[in-house]
Amino acid sequence: MDVLSEILTPIRISGSVLAEIECGGSWGIDMCLGVDLGLKDGIPFHYLTEGQCWLMDGNSPTHLLPGDLVVAPGWPFHTLASSPEQPCLLITDVIAANGLPAWRGGTLDQPLLIKAGTADGDVHILSGVFTLTGRGAGVLIEQLPALLHLRAQDEGLVPQLRTALDFIRQESVVTRPGFVAVAARLMDLLFIQILRAAITQPTVNIGFLAGLSDEHIGRALAAIHSNPAGPWTVAKLAVEARHSRTIFAERFRQVVGLPPMQYVNQWRIARAEQLLARPGISIDAVRRQLGFSSSFAFARAFRAQRGVSPREFRLSLRKGGMASIAS
Repeated sequence: MDVLSEILTPIRISGSVLAEIECGGSWGIDMCLGVDLGLKDGIPFHYLTEGQCWLMDGNSPTHLLPGDLVVAPGWPFHTLASSPEQPCLLITDVIAANGLPAWRGGTLDQPLLIKAGTADGDVHILSGVFTLTGRGAGVLIEQLPALLHLRAQDEGLVPQLRTALDFIRQESVVTRPGFVAVAARLMDLLFIQILRAAITQPTVNIGFLAGLSDEHIGRALAAIHSNPAGPWTVAKLAVEARHSRTIFAERFRQVVGLPPMQYVNQWRIARAEQLLARPGISIDAVRRQLGFSSSFAFARAFRAQRGVSPREFRLSLRKGGMASIAS
């Protein structure tokens, strides 16, 4: 199994909310809804289907054109507006002004139609929220860039991404039976296609996505994921990457954002979560499968990343106290 598939397999992706936003005249929307709702694991996205607007994220304003897609893992500050100087209303206030009930998380049973600015809007934005649950979801979000902008004219964008976006837009503008089921499956496909497209983008220059696009670092990542229990050292991974030890260690840290052995331990603990959720395997067997030299070393590494011991983690799964991780 390839690295991206390994990471995505235990993660469940769903669409919590989907909205068609129609804007006209002078308008501005502050999209930081998730901060107040505690939805830091939500990943909002905005797909400009008609017209043009500006994206502000605290850096230089970015001009968006039809077909542009913005993804904001972890819900950082970002606004969309008719001009960079335009004052912005909170999205919660825009939703209330449209007479719609406030969204407090969870999945909607139908898409929202939201209007901003003047009545006759010439800017149309498809907005939604990916919700990631399951083992490894937090690790994946941490590895993604704070703001990802995929341009319509970028080379390397897979056609399947545009197809998935177009399908979802069709679902958002026509209310039909089965919306929740169809949207959930389309959002799953869309998120995977976004990751595949992101790998080809020069702006994605840190994290495991950047590592996958790097010929040498990609080889090391593939080796780690195919054999997490391997007796890995920086020197052995450098051989896999076909680099010298010194060049590899520095290059891996620059590209992935972590030292090589820290990434190895991170992936081992993510795999440990998956294995501990299986009732038929002992904790010691999990430890051996992942290459930890002793029960003490395994427990110490697990607690350092998850805040609990492997035994406490498994007990919590059985009690349902960590259902979101076990799902």
